[in-house]
Amino acid sequence: MRRLFTGWNLLLALIFLILFFAVVYPILTIFTASFLHPETGALSLKSYAAFFHYPYYQRCLRNSLFVSTVATLLAVAIGVPFAFFLSRYHVPGKNLIKTLGTLPLILPTFIGAEAWLILLGRNGLFAKLFHQFGLEIPTVYGWKGIVLVFTLQFFPFVFLMVSAAINAIDRSLEEAATNLGAGRLRVFFTVTLPVVTPAILSGALVVFYLCIENFGVPVLIGEDFRVLSVQAYNEFISEMGGNPAMAGALSMVLLVVTLALTLLQKYWVERKSYAMTSLNPLEVKRLGPLATFLIWLFCAGIVFVALFPFAVVMVSSVTKTQGPVMYFGQWSLDNFIRAFTIAPRPIVNSFFLATTATLIGIVFGIAVSYLLVRRRGAVSYLLDILVMLPLAIAGTVQGIALAATYNKGFVVLTGTWMILVLAYFIRKAPYSIKTTSALLQQIDPSVEEASINLGVPPIRSFIRVVIPVMLPGIVAGAIIMWVTTLAELSSTIVLYYGPWATMTVEVFQRIGSGDFGPASAYATILILSVLIPLFILNRVSGKDLASSL
Repeated sequence: MRRLFTGWNLLLALIFLILFFAVVYPILTIFTASFLHPETGALSLKSYAAFFHYPYYQRCLRNSLFVSTVATLLAVAIGVPFAFFLSRYHVPGKNLIKTLGTLPLILPTFIGAEAWLILLGRNGLFAKLFHQFGLEIPTVYGWKGIVLVFTLQFFPFVFLMVSAAINAIDRSLEEAATNLGAGRLRVFFTVTLPVVTPAILSGALVVFYLCIENFGVPVLIGEDFRVLSVQAYNEFISEMGGNPAMAGALSMVLLVVTLALTLLQKYWVERKSYAMTSLNPLEVKRLGPLATFLIWLFCAGIVFVALFPFAVVMVSSVTKTQGPVMYFGQWSLDNFIRAFTIAPRPIVNSFFLATTATLIGIVFGIAVSYLLVRRRGAVSYLLDILVMLPLAIAGTVQGIALAATYNKGFVVLTGTWMILVLAYFIRKAPYSIKTTSALLQQIDPSVEEASINLGVPPIRSFIRVVIPVMLPGIVAGAIIMWVTTLAELSSTIVLYYGPWATMTVEVFQRIGSGDFGPASAYATILILSVLIPLFILNRVSGKDLASSL
């Protein structure tokens, strides 16, 4: 009995309790709500019947699948050659291109949407420029704009995964094929490509998931092209006074899709990967001047197009504006003055909420990491599934679940800052767990056992001996968690209450009202708040952005 109530077992019970009330119970709540009649509250399949009866809802699902598929295919088409060129050949400025090429991952997608509105919107800079010459260019609205933003911001996932796979290939494989008389192209298609195919598919699945769960981009530039995540949000907002049954049904459909994708990715990673010793890594080849220039032009061009929108936003923040009209060439700090003096609350809110969620996430992540690495077994396997489950839940679905669960009853959190912290911490904690677990696996258990043998209790030994060694991983995980929390919009837009609006909400609302100047100022503050900690992490730990992510 005494062994049952050890410190670690009590901690494990506490963690399961937190995960139940923060993840499992809210999902069960909207799952149950989806089977209730909106008016009477009786058990009913009306919401699911409406989904299958009305073409509008089915069109939302088809739209989500369509833009996600197209964006995924384009991301693969860009990411694979991008990774191959930078891994196999000498390219001028390779390290800088790699670092800049991964930046779109941590820059908010809805800010990218804002930038393309400034460039290709109805009153956009490029639209006006081409109009002066009597030319009409396609606008950014609709599915084409959504695909454009998704492709440019998510292709780095394919790039990172394929690069890691290419760098793990043993040179002897290709040399053996060459010695048997295979040409360069045949070696690529028969040796290299099959080895990296699992990485390509894993990257593609991640991109598809991120596209289908995204809320900010479709709602800003989609207009009449409605997707499932946006429609679930609209249904929930319209039914705030009653039972959000239709929102629950749409959330369940979206959850089934994202969970299926997560399981499919897990299958590919675990069953379709090739183990490589990489004792003889592939040789980095030098090509002729023309070929080298063309490869550099492709890689640098992709990075430029992906990051150019964010540069536009930063320029727009110091441009004189009047509503949606921007006077480029006329500089002004009025947008920042308004942000810091008239409406500083969203800035303070963002930093407070992100910091609070990160501090909680650090403690939670350290405890979970220890239990996963040092206390292996069936219970730890279940714990691993539960802590990673929020990554498979769309932010909009998570927000709807938490708001519906804690809107009434014994514990009421809706409308408070605490529900935002809960959403952030549980959604972003996997980043902290990932980095701390990886580092803990490298620490020999005998270090900790020596302290225990000297009479120091296990938990105190862990805190005094192991945590100092884990500190670099803890800091890295905290920074990644902090910057991704700052950029969170999907769950925030559902959960925030007026006084607790964040910078992401402020940018979103001002873009919606056509107030691009102040929106760009808040977006610039957000971009710098994300990039500066990552730069510090790079300088202190020596890790580049790719390895940090």
